[in-house]
Amino acid sequence: PDVSRRRILAIWSATALTTTVGSFSPVPPPADAVTAAATATAVAEAPTIPDVWDAIAVLSPPSDPNTYAYHTLANGMQVLMVLDPSPASSSAACVAVRAGATSDPPSVRGLAHFCEHMLFLGTKKYPKEDEFEAFLSASGGSSNAYTSSEETVYYFDLSSGGNAVFNEALDRFGSFFSSPLFTRTATDRELNAIDSEHGKNLQNDSFRSYQLEKATVVNQAHPYSKFFTGNKKTLLDDTRAAGINLREQLVQYYNTCYSANLMTAAVVIPSSLVGGDVKKLIPVVEKAFGDVPNLDISPPELKWADVPPFIAAANLFIVEAVPVQELRQLSISFPFSTITGSEMDLRIKPELYLSHLIGHEGKGSILSLLKSKGWANSVSAGRGNTLSDFFTFEVGVDLTEEGLSHYDEVIGAVFSYIDMLRKKKAPDYTFDEVLWAAELSFWRFAPNLSATTAAGELAPAIYNYGRSVGPGLVIAGPRRLDVTDDMTKAPRSAFRPGGREEARKAINGMLEKMVPENGITSVVSKSFLGLTNKVEPVYGTEYRQRPISESLLKLWDSPEAASRLGMDYPRRNVFLPTESGLALRGKMVIAETGSRGLEERMTPVPPPEVIRSDSRWTVHFKQDNKFGKPKAYLIFELVTGEAFVSAKDAALSQFYTVAATDALNEYAYDATLAGMSYTLQVLPRGVRITFGGYNEKLGAFASYISRKLAIESASVLPKSARELENYRDELLRGSSSFYVGQPYSHAIYFSKLLVTPEPFAFPVDGVREALRTITMQDLKDYSKKLWRRGRGEALIQGNLLQKEALEVVQEIDKALNFEAADDAEAPKRLRAIRLPKVSGGVSLIRSSEFNKENNNAAVQVVIQCDGKGDKNHVLIEVISAIISEPFYEELRTKQQLGYIVSSGVKALEETRNLNLIVQSTIAPAEKLTTKVLGFLDSFRKDRLEKLTEADVTRFVKGVIERKTDPEKD
Repeated sequence: PDVSRRRILAIWSATALTTTVGSFSPVPPPADAVTAAATATAVAEAPTIPDVWDAIAVLSPPSDPNTYAYHTLANGMQVLMVLDPSPASSSAACVAVRAGATSDPPSVRGLAHFCEHMLFLGTKKYPKEDEFEAFLSASGGSSNAYTSSEETVYYFDLSSGGNAVFNEALDRFGSFFSSPLFTRTATDRELNAIDSEHGKNLQNDSFRSYQLEKATVVNQAHPYSKFFTGNKKTLLDDTRAAGINLREQLVQYYNTCYSANLMTAAVVIPSSLVGGDVKKLIPVVEKAFGDVPNLDISPPELKWADVPPFIAAANLFIVEAVPVQELRQLSISFPFSTITGSEMDLRIKPELYLSHLIGHEGKGSILSLLKSKGWANSVSAGRGNTLSDFFTFEVGVDLTEEGLSHYDEVIGAVFSYIDMLRKKKAPDYTFDEVLWAAELSFWRFAPNLSATTAAGELAPAIYNYGRSVGPGLVIAGPRRLDVTDDMTKAPRSAFRPGGREEARKAINGMLEKMVPENGITSVVSKSFLGLTNKVEPVYGTEYRQRPISESLLKLWDSPEAASRLGMDYPRRNVFLPTESGLALRGKMVIAETGSRGLEERMTPVPPPEVIRSDSRWTVHFKQDNKFGKPKAYLIFELVTGEAFVSAKDAALSQFYTVAATDALNEYAYDATLAGMSYTLQVLPRGVRITFGGYNEKLGAFASYISRKLAIESASVLPKSARELENYRDELLRGSSSFYVGQPYSHAIYFSKLLVTPEPFAFPVDGVREALRTITMQDLKDYSKKLWRRGRGEALIQGNLLQKEALEVVQEIDKALNFEAADDAEAPKRLRAIRLPKVSGGVSLIRSSEFNKENNNAAVQVVIQCDGKGDKNHVLIEVISAIISEPFYEELRTKQQLGYIVSSGVKALEETRNLNLIVQSTIAPAEKLTTKVLGFLDSFRKDRLEKLTEADVTRFVKGVIERKTDPEKD
């Protein structure tokens, strides 16, 4: 949960969080049995970074048009100001506070998370609890926050509004950090939201596994061991029993942890708001954040710098736990210590090379070996949990039923591969390919981020990367490999002199520590039910600790040679684009700058043109002249009525998709690493294949995949009865997760079934029952029928000429080799089922919750608007924008009915459904329904009729600007 909540570009951005030198070596335990899991080695000299960053230039990608400038406030707070010159109207701001759940007082677990909630509920300057959200909502905006291990991050965005609107929004936001009220009434009420959030997580396997690790292998003297989110028991019951005043603790926590010198901010606005002059933003920033007090406090992580995170005995047993879902997962975690003040490994990022090698899915990989034995469905590898003093490198394996019974041997295979990495020198191309792929995807052709995403990533990175490596590298550092102080915008295709060997040395340093004696292993499976003898107290996870025998440790320590098992380094990646293949085909239109007026926004973008229309294909084409990237997207759909007629067809489509994707994985994986991808979808009206990525080799890739799926479909079907049963098991386990999902998701499911006819939706039970009956012959017959006959439709868009697009379609036509169908054979299009009109009431559908262990109740109220035409559709969008904030404020903030309270519009054919959702741990579904309907009954009189023409115009403008904001990529 801690890692998943971080907003990151991709795996590269995770490296901005800590350094990665050293490893934990167990030492003999003292009397209390809690000992060092690692000993730090030499302390590297930290880079010299000035206190004032205003003159420091930020290195950004070549295609990034934004202007970046730092401003250091008088209170020491570092703010990165970003001007977007595009016609975008969106703006955003984010503040990262260097205080998270690890800063909780031991006696008040969850206090940092509680403080995060409370900052939204009124300040001295803006005391009304719903003021901020109401202000944002009127301009198509929103806000949110999250609390992680060592930081709390707050952000907001606006879709519309001029200078004055943004300035006021930032001022309101800034008051969170200078004058929050923490009123007694809000404090008492918000505890219910915290408890509802915890109740939502009780049946979540990610949260359960996260807390189980803390209970079993983490040193209880280290703050990582704490229960981070908190609940009513820890925040209210426990504090009362101890004679602690919760509100006083809350105020004290804020007054001692929220200091300007440990806060960083990023502000992203359209350049037009300040006439392109970033200096004009400085007074706005100073007004918003200038009053934040500077307590001149030290980073909180220094308090536990000498406390070992893990117990010494963590490697002597395997934790076997019972999950909520039908999971079979093996995890091997290797903790690594952090050298205080060292930034070298933030520059090298050795764990990314190891992730590439251990998690590879091509021939010779760990996954290839385990699949050949029928033991695994997937393998993953990469950085796991991360704090300032340690991080974990984790290897995960999704096991088959047979693999579960052989998981000791699966672990042995992992150590065989790691042993090979230690003993056999890696080919130079393995380093060069990782560098080239990263440089292309995350620098040279990096996606231009939305204002919200950019602000959310930059604010934490200013502290996590800017203060470690350098403020000028706050964007380039997390994205690039072989980082140096003198690097430029220019794309690189090779390491600097000595760079590859530095990376090799850093990787070898990690590999020396990735031995059985340092591994922490866990396995989760329903098969352990009834075999456990312990219960984790917070989430109630049942588990046992299985001792690892000395003989097994020795076997893993001296594993079988990887070469004897058929494992080796990945082969050269033939899909990586060449420099010549990155040339642009057409002339780019100069990017628009400045704001756009309403009329200009309402001018539609020219659609793709039809370049072929005959008995076989209708082809739509649009050559890129806007984004300037050597990429293309190819979408091919065979429209046929053969694909999706019954629940059995739906089950067969799942079987076919998972089998074909798996069979093609070893071929397609390298293409994925090279920036290409494909997806296979069997839909109610046909079968669709979507390809995307660098265009140089995309056509050949698409042709090969299409041929294998269609005229060579036998080659992608299961090769044996064992494979067939493994796929069946994977699909049944995956679909069983539906039954332990959140109650609100079940409410959404039943609502969808109510308005969606077959074959566009089938009940889960029916599809699962059909999955159990599928035979090999069924699959063979289905795969032939799927591609036999139909009409082709295609969309080709991107860096291709029209001639090239037609040539690609011709190759795909040969690969699919279908019989052309008449228009009359085309399957019917979706037509939504109209809900019955009930005089003086509503249609009510009740369902018992599938998971009896889940104590939440939920309701979704659906108002179906079946008025046709654009005006009716737009009206419901505007009403949704108006209703969103007061609905949340009334049912979530004031009535505290639950943590999940949301509303929005869903389009289905020509209908528009206004959906209102509430999930609660404190109220039954009947009460929730009454409360939602009561809100709707009063909404017209209390809200809608009180709106002025100016109010409505502001909401309308917000909807327009949100829908017409130009694409960034």
